[in-house]
Amino acid sequence: MNLLFGIGFALIARDRLRADGPFAAPAFPLIVLHAAAVVMPVALYFYAVHPAWSWLYWFDPKKLSGIAVLPLMVGHAALVIGGWYIAGMMLRRNFMNAVLYVGAALVVTLLVLVVSNIHRLSTAADFIGYQVNKGVSLFNVQLGWAFIVSLLALFGSAVYVAIELRADGRRVRSR
Repeated sequence: MNLLFGIGFALIARDRLRADGPFAAPAFPLIVLHAAAVVMPVALYFYAVHPAWSWLYWFDPKKLSGIAVLPLMVGHAALVIGGWYIAGMMLRRNFMNAVLYVGAALVVTLLVLVVSNIHRLSTAADFIGYQVNKGVSLFNVQLGWAFIVSLLALFGSAVYVAIELRADGRRVRSR
């Protein structure tokens, strides 16, 4: 999803990207702000407070080092910034269709992953509890509400960034 945010931001800011490149202000600072102020704290919260759910119960978080949270948190932000940069460079080279195809492929992949893992996503448990089928519904515990608040924060921030990027694109077109 974070990669999709980066690609979407690049598509919205394509006029700025074509005119000034991917590191131009105010676009790039907005992307970094979204990644650092919203994406990283959300990732940190879920990996630190709900680690078994964050790993979709595929890995026992007790067997992983607690310091593994830091590169994962930075990795989520890097996906946003990397998607922005790569899509921006492709847009500067007039590969708009390729960016759209990659974005569409990511959307389909995300939907398939959500549908195929809906039981894991909708269950709250620890690693061992999930393995013995002792989980509860996501919204019977704090995790479900934290998930909703996190989605609202991510999409709220993304909408704000998109509005600002669109306004910036209009300024670029008018010069």
